[in-house]
Amino acid sequence: MKHKGLIILSIIFVTVVAVIIACNVVVIHISKGKCYDDIGAIPHRTYGVILGTGRSAAPSPYYDARVQAAIELYQAGKIDYIIVSGENLYDDYNEVDSMVLAMEDAGVPVVMVDYEGRDTYSSLMNYGRSLGFRNPSLTVISQPFHNQRAVFYGTRLFNKPIVAYNAQDTNIWYWKIWSFAREVLARTKAVVLVHFRN
Repeated sequence: MKHKGLIILSIIFVTVVAVIIACNVVVIHISKGKCYDDIGAIPHRTYGVILGTGRSAAPSPYYDARVQAAIELYQAGKIDYIIVSGENLYDDYNEVDSMVLAMEDAGVPVVMVDYEGRDTYSSLMNYGRSLGFRNPSLTVISQPFHNQRAVFYGTRLFNKPIVAYNAQDTNIWYWKIWSFAREVLARTKAVVLVHFRN
């Protein structure tokens, strides 16, 4: 009886691991060739959507890089306007407002501020509801690990590929480990979420 239980647990474990791997492969495959490091190679889009860095009472290591990437895209003529999407959860640190101020200081026009961008899916869904799901003209701005999932979501929501610009990743090792582990599970959630919502 104990032996049978171990076999069942082993089957469940292998199945879960297989599903996680399969979902990550799907996200990587769909986003392949659509996440750009080279600002000269990325195509022009009307809007740049800068994504919030997550729930935190202070700027994460990703914040400055995303802001700088958005400014670079605008100054290079690769986007015309910025949309800032995220959440303001703390009285002493409002990330969305902080990003908006950074854009304005750099002369980048902000045309939409989305305070309901609780996660990547919500940010892209809110874009679609406000500006239309047909013929989306947007570039997602975040770190490489995040952009792959964003491109996957966008491609599924808008039924055509979108592109992303990779902001510089952090060199802090424990943030890199945390981001990798979180993203492996987040990609699994993304594939499952899109499957059941479509």
